[in-house]
Amino acid sequence: MPPRRSLAAIVAATAVLTVAACADDVSSLPDRPGPRVAVTLDATFARTPTSLTWTYTLRNDEPGEVAAFTGSSADAAGGVSNSTGAWVVPRDEETVEVSQRLFAQPPKVGLARPYTQFGTVIPAGAVLSGSASVQLPLKVSHPYGSAFKPPLELPSDPKKVVFCVGVARAKDIPPSPSETPPSLYASPDGPAPEGARKARYVHAGGGRQYLVCAPPEELG
Repeated sequence: MPPRRSLAAIVAATAVLTVAACADDVSSLPDRPGPRVAVTLDATFARTPTSLTWTYTLRNDEPGEVAAFTGSSADAAGGVSNSTGAWVVPRDEETVEVSQRLFAQPPKVGLARPYTQFGTVIPAGAVLSGSASVQLPLKVSHPYGSAFKPPLELPSDPKKVVFCVGVARAKDIPPSPSETPPSLYASPDGPAPEGARKARYVHAGGGRQYLVCAPPEELG
């Protein structure tokens, strides 16, 4: 992949756009057998000369609980942080993915322990509100970013950016035991809906999630 360079300048005026993604738009990375997770993502996109922000709601359309991996990194003290609530990774040769999700540990990489991230278990029919913001120019942010050889890099001249949220049926990815009281979890996803609960998840479970994504935005 060619070296990364700064994005083209973003216009000074703030632009706002509301978009929606339904269950049919849920994609899995990698593909998984069985029925997709039924959720609805409604996202409002805003950009300024220095940042990109998505404000969204995520509705659980499943008959049971859904886990949404929308919290901040639980390993910020170890130098791994998405304190603004978003990871930034290359999606293809011209698209950058900004996401709140889990990532599987890279193959052939040995770590003392897997990284963890906070999330929310959403009851059937409930709606979770959240937001994600990243600074421009975009830079790689990945929980296992330092483990990639050669280093993980964004497209040199990205044309689009897409926002995604990782979800799973709560029974498919059990939370990781934690000594931290749920009320103290550092999470940017706002107040939890009634009946929801905070949880801590291991990134190694990333292969068992689905992604629901808003339509791509032009970087221009």
